[in-house]
Amino acid sequence: MFNLEEFLLMREKRVEIQNEVIENFKNPILVLRANYPGEEKNSFVAKYIVEIIKDEILEIFNSQIIYSKKIESIEGPTYIYSINYSGKNIKKIAMEIEESHILGRCVDIDVFDNNGYPFSRKDFGGEKRQCLLCNDMAFVCTRTKKHTQKDVQIAIEKRLEEYLNSERNKIEIMDSFSNLALKSIILEVSASPSFGLVSPHTNGSHEDMDFFTFIDSGFSLNSYFKKVVNAGYSPLSVDLIFKKIRFMGKVAENDMFLATHNVNTHKGMIFLMGITAALSAKAKYENLLFNDISSLIKDMCRDILKDFNDIHKKSSLTHGEKLYIKHGVVGVRGIVKNGLDIIFNNSVEIFEKSLVSGEHINSAMIRTLIFLMSNLEDTTILHRHDIEILNFVKLKAKDLHLKFDNNSLDINLLTEIEKEFIEKRISPGGAADLLAITMFLYFIKPYF
Repeated sequence: MFNLEEFLLMREKRVEIQNEVIENFKNPILVLRANYPGEEKNSFVAKYIVEIIKDEILEIFNSQIIYSKKIESIEGPTYIYSINYSGKNIKKIAMEIEESHILGRCVDIDVFDNNGYPFSRKDFGGEKRQCLLCNDMAFVCTRTKKHTQKDVQIAIEKRLEEYLNSERNKIEIMDSFSNLALKSIILEVSASPSFGLVSPHTNGSHEDMDFFTFIDSGFSLNSYFKKVVNAGYSPLSVDLIFKKIRFMGKVAENDMFLATHNVNTHKGMIFLMGITAALSAKAKYENLLFNDISSLIKDMCRDILKDFNDIHKKSSLTHGEKLYIKHGVVGVRGIVKNGLDIIFNNSVEIFEKSLVSGEHINSAMIRTLIFLMSNLEDTTILHRHDIEILNFVKLKAKDLHLKFDNNSLDINLLTEIEKEFIEKRISPGGAADLLAITMFLYFIKPYF
């Protein structure tokens, strides 16, 4: 039987705990509870929904969560998180979850700054939350008892059923897209001749890796591909998806280095495939067209060149940052900022045309690789060499692209050029990454 006095005492106790967490950790806190009508706040439905939204919060804030506490009480399950992040930004994210997620209106997500101030929607020009059953404000419907508790509970159960149906669709997309991502990076390293890249026949211009290093590396990323597709198949904004997958990418890098004994085989690929696979899943979730994936990538990466802001103040620089200072080359950041236009407008068509003409997939990969080499400001080449060698590679590739555009490939000639590249220690790693992305997009195109 519901005990009002116990309920009020527990609410007071929760507030005390919230204040203690703020005092102890000096950070904003996020408090998650079920928004479930009636006296039974610990129903299966209410608890299940809280767990689902809790997982979303963990993925979004990940390492920024420095303390968490779960309270089981008559109020229902409550999670309290101390988060090392701007309180205003936490509240904006909480509001997005509440409005965008299928189950967002079935929970309350309260945010307090490090002084205990409770942010409200009014602080951001927002309106009070709408009712689950009609367009009126929820507090009006509650106050006037416009709907019965049973009606609201049924509406929440329908939301949960809708979410579970979406999850079943997600599993199919997650399995298919992640498998095709893995297939693409394994195929890329299988292309031969590949102009200084690692292949089954040669280590190319590399002394610290071989074909089997790439196999180990590729399979170490399989769970990462599943996670980014899972993150992308979502109603949340591309900004929140990006926040999720950036942390996933850091974990994937650690997995890669562990599998390869600290050899960098796929760092660029982790970045590129993470974004592409996630937003391909997002496009599928939103029932968009194939080419809309490019627009989503542009939107997600619109501010990515801000990574170069205040670069002169940094104590240590990445290879890409050093090349930006020296040559003004923005590398892979510029490619994603433009929505992978070189792939959507060119290389997918080149790869597809080769296969449709009856060529072996190895020939399709070589043709596509040559095209990408002829157009790309490849930072892998620049890191190893200089702008003169990069221009040499681009001119050589342009000649080959024109020579074989309407003719069969001369594998003997290409093998001789590969030997020349190996002697010069040239390795077009950036083009290799884009070849894998090209194949991935080609493979998922029938899903749209």
